[in-house]
Amino acid sequence: MVSCPKCGRFMSEGSIVCAYCGVRLSGSRGSPTAERHAIVCSRCNRVLSLGRIVNKKQMCPECEQTYLNELAVAAQNEERRKAAHVRQIVAWHPELKDKIMKRLAITSLETHFSVDAGAYQEVCEADAIVSHAKNLEMARRLEDAAVCYEKLGLWKEAGLVRDKKSARTVKHVTVNLNDLIEKLRTGGLSVPYKCGSCGAAIVIDKNANADGLKFCSYCGSALNTDTLVDVLREALK
Repeated sequence: MVSCPKCGRFMSEGSIVCAYCGVRLSGSRGSPTAERHAIVCSRCNRVLSLGRIVNKKQMCPECEQTYLNELAVAAQNEERRKAAHVRQIVAWHPELKDKIMKRLAITSLETHFSVDAGAYQEVCEADAIVSHAKNLEMARRLEDAAVCYEKLGLWKEAGLVRDKKSARTVKHVTVNLNDLIEKLRTGGLSVPYKCGSCGAAIVIDKNANADGLKFCSYCGSALNTDTLVDVLREALK
């Protein structure tokens, strides 16, 4: 019995064509020519008596071990890269720290920790959502930003964003009242307004100010500033 110089399988005596890989033998009948059909290592080109397959590559034992060592080092480097990226995400978005540590089942980000593929994908998705929420805040789309925070269960952050929205609304109304009161002063006008709670008559004139019109001076009830703005605008037409 002889072995095929290409695939290494045994051939019947006298064969000139390998029944497994189809290679035609050169030289005398049934006598393989190793020099022409020798199998060589794909990394170092040393001649192999029989091909060794590692990840679909023919390698000698030494190169195979080197290859496996390289795979191990690459895996370690990838693990360190993921951990470093997770730390960077926490630095960008501290509000995610507790959720990330809980997901990774770790107590500290300073010590060595591993990140499996599924957890890493979730952390990256959370990073993208929070980054988008902060961009929405800059664009003053505060309600959309709050919804993004809610998707991640960041209820405190969602509430803070909605507080900003309310503050902006109050500030906007106050500025409008000040502008309208200034126009009353310029025109020497006075406008009567009735409290919706106690019915008391409130006179809005040159002596009025926006802060004093937030509550009724008789019963202390909060006045509807939107309605006040509409009344003053109507009076100034």
